[in-house]
Amino acid sequence: MNKEPLLHIEDLSIHARANDSELVSHLSLDLNPGECLAIVGESGSGKSLTSLAVMGLLPNGVERVGGRIQLEERDLTQISDKEWLGIRGSRIGMIFQEPMTALNPSIRVGEQVAEGLRLHSGLTKEQAKNRVIELFAKVNIPEPESSYKKYPHEMSGGQRQRVVIAMAISCDPILLIADEPTTALDVTVQAEVLDLLHDLQRERVMGMIFITHDLGVVRKVADRVLVLYKGKTVEHGTVQEVLDHPRERYTQGLLASRPPTEGRPYRLATVQNFLEGTAPPTHPKKSLEKSHPNVLLEIRGLHKFFGSKARFFSSTEPFEALRGIDLLINQGETVGLVGESGCGKSTLGRCIVRLLEPEKGSILYNKRDITHLQGEDLRKLRREIQIIFQDPFSSLNPRVRMGDAIAEPMLIHGIARNRSEAMERVIQLLDRVGLPEEAARKYPHSFSGGQRQRVGIARALSLQPRLVICDESVSALDVSVQAQVLNLLNDLKEEFGFTYLFISHDLNVVRYMSDDILVMQRGRILEQGPSDKVYSDPQDPYTKQLIDAIPNV
Repeated sequence: MNKEPLLHIEDLSIHARANDSELVSHLSLDLNPGECLAIVGESGSGKSLTSLAVMGLLPNGVERVGGRIQLEERDLTQISDKEWLGIRGSRIGMIFQEPMTALNPSIRVGEQVAEGLRLHSGLTKEQAKNRVIELFAKVNIPEPESSYKKYPHEMSGGQRQRVVIAMAISCDPILLIADEPTTALDVTVQAEVLDLLHDLQRERVMGMIFITHDLGVVRKVADRVLVLYKGKTVEHGTVQEVLDHPRERYTQGLLASRPPTEGRPYRLATVQNFLEGTAPPTHPKKSLEKSHPNVLLEIRGLHKFFGSKARFFSSTEPFEALRGIDLLINQGETVGLVGESGCGKSTLGRCIVRLLEPEKGSILYNKRDITHLQGEDLRKLRREIQIIFQDPFSSLNPRVRMGDAIAEPMLIHGIARNRSEAMERVIQLLDRVGLPEEAARKYPHSFSGGQRQRVGIARALSLQPRLVICDESVSALDVSVQAQVLNLLNDLKEEFGFTYLFISHDLNVVRYMSDDILVMQRGRILEQGPSDKVYSDPQDPYTKQLIDAIPNV
């Protein structure tokens, strides 16, 4: 490695203009060529702001108030907007967290990558196209030539992320910034993307800043780790030093927040436990008594198709998303449902709450066939079966106050006689999910992702349901917030006797939460059984593949 660092950040401070609050405080770091530095911490710790400062892309309302950012021997804090055009994309590449928002939905993906190539490399249209096809092959996008012509919605999440990677490396940057590039991906796709980034970085001797809140991912890609908390550096060292021998309580809390691979404590430790010096109860979770099970939900031979035979003058075969699903869920049980994106997990959940209509099979709730309920009967059913959605951002109306979002279902279903009575119950529910009374008067944008997810839980609880479907309800959350929400779900289950169908692609989380696990692939259930047994002794090769792909700290 060169003696001079590729990237040198010295005493960087970033403030919010509105109240002059400090978002990043006196941060300093060096990055060498061919080295990967992981920056970890919770949402709001300053990870992404640091990377955006390096790119010269700080958002409105935020400004750098001090410090120096030097790429090779060039001070990036002193260059003009015109000079930045020659650096972004050419010398510094960036992979954003959500590929669907990083790509223009109305432009073919190949053309989007080619645009940057033509801008920075002066290639002709044909030369740029050929280079993009080569890049698509390099990042393992299937059928590169035909993929060039696809729109983003025609590709899977993993394929879209590979397009964004191809775009980031297209002009051979010397520095690559990857901002949470695998957060929304399945464990198997995540493993493939991590291997790809590691190989590209080593092959091209790029420096890489890898931003994440998942410490399991860090061990796979990074050489060194920088831990941030509220904009300040908490700990900095090699991967082995920080992950194997963390010195600071905050780092210890991040590591302990992950669901354990062995044993199932009643509560997960949280970062707050470590910062306050308190400890969660260590006794194990109770196992469900199944000697006299009371079946709450039974599904028999369920099939669901998508697509039609005539679309835009072309013939397309219907896609079978569910292929003869059978399952039983007992009262008070938590059943985990795992599998990759596209396997049918969410489709099954939506069929149960009757947001989707199955083509074949039956759904029996409390021994009553609800497969074809309509009108008033369906409305009454939805009081008893609730769903907590994956994305706490899009599942709440940005124009509706949090209190009104929770009160509305109670007024519709007659649980509260009037708005005053509904708001009294809203305050109780907010307190139960750990939010203050004033949260009822605020809009969604005022809250973090974890707080919004708590509102989603409160909204589901407002109807006093018996069956709650958690559809990837913690996958978008930091590990510390995830631990808090999982503890809350377990507390509520014990207090109200809820039954959960817990849908996720994270087997560690599912094993911790669930009594039984069902493994899905391509619309079929491949394996099912007690969670510890499925996790420790998988019978199907696909289940073993999912477990092997989990990044371990």
